[in-house]
This record gives sequence, C-alpha cells and structure tokens, in this order.
Amino acid sequence: MTSTWTDGRRMAVLLLKLAAHISPPTRREWVRAMHNELEHLPRGAAALSWALGCALVSYRERVSVMIGSLNSVARWLLSIEMAVCLVPLTWLFVAVFAMTAHGAMPLEFGILAGSGALLGPIGLLVGLRTIFVARGSLSKTTAIVVALLAAWTVVAYCLQVMRDGASFSDGWRDFALVVVLPAWAVAHLLRINAARRPTAAVI
Repeated sequence: MTSTWTDGRRMAVLLLKLAAHISPPTRREWVRAMHNELEHLPRGAAALSWALGCALVSYRERVSVMIGSLNSVARWLLSIEMAVCLVPLTWLFVAVFAMTAHGAMPLEFGILAGSGALLGPIGLLVGLRTIFVARGSLSKTTAIVVALLAAWTVVAYCLQVMRDGASFSDGWRDFALVVVLPAWAVAHLLRINAARRPTAAVI
C-alpha cells in the first residue's frame, strides 16, 4: 500500500510540473497555489486525481491563449498565411476553368473540380477584405457561404478521388493543398470575424 501511495504521489508531482510548464505566465500564482495544495491532500488516488485535473485545466488555459492570439496576428503575416493557404486552390480554379472552356477537360469533371476549387478565389477576396479593411467584418450570410464552400471543397475532392479510383494515402499532398490549408484559412478568418463582429460593420 505504501508503494502505491508513493507512486501516486510521484505521478501527481510530475503532473503538476507538467501543468506548471504549459500554463500561461499569467497563471504563475495559480501554479504555486497548486503545489501548496498538494501538500495537504491525502496520498494516493486523491492526489493523483487532483493533479490530473490541474493539468487538464492548464491545457485548457494554454489552448485558450493560443486561440486568442490568432486574432492579433500582424497583417503582413496574415497575408502570407492566406496566400499560402488559398493561392494554390485559386490557381487550380483558373486552370480548371481555362481547360474546360477550351474543351481540354470533360464538362462534368470541370464542373466538379471547378466548383470544388471556387473557395480559392472567393476565400482570397474575403481574406483580403478581412485583413485590409479596418474593423471589417463579414455578414452572417458571407460567413455561411464561405463555410459551405469549404465543406463542398472536401466533398468534391473526395468524390474526385473515388471517381478516379485513387488512394487517399497516395494523394496526401494534394489533400493538404486542396483541403487542409484552405479549411484552415477559412477557420481562421471566421475566428477573426467572430472577434470583430460585435463592434464592426457588416460587409
């Protein structure tokens, strides 16, 4: 029994060290209070359970700080992010449109691929407006349209992969460029919009 208590105590101390490491600097006093509280807890499962709860709260605090910091990214950095995430999809839309218009691509495929890539140019326009218009905010309709386009991009990509009989594991680079990065850009724009909306005019 003594060994179990000792092991539980050791694990609790390790969890508190982890909590102290991941906690934001503004929570230093709270971290010190956690360490002091541990001295007054029963040994074993009770201390371990309490320390685990402290670690989970610390993770939640850190995630909250990280999410909040997304709203204060510098314009130039946000511009690079939008370019990296959305320019490849925009070029895909332009290429599909041009090839379909010239008959080099079957119309059915062109409609599917083009509609799936439509998020690229629209997302760029929305992103530029969000970045460079002071206190710019998206209307609820615009936010919904952008979110639906992001969802349709995922569906269109999956339909194309199934149509060609390709493996998702073989096209992970395309998946990252066509689906993951644009989806991240949309999620970030919507997050910024949610922070601005209470005091901003709608588009």
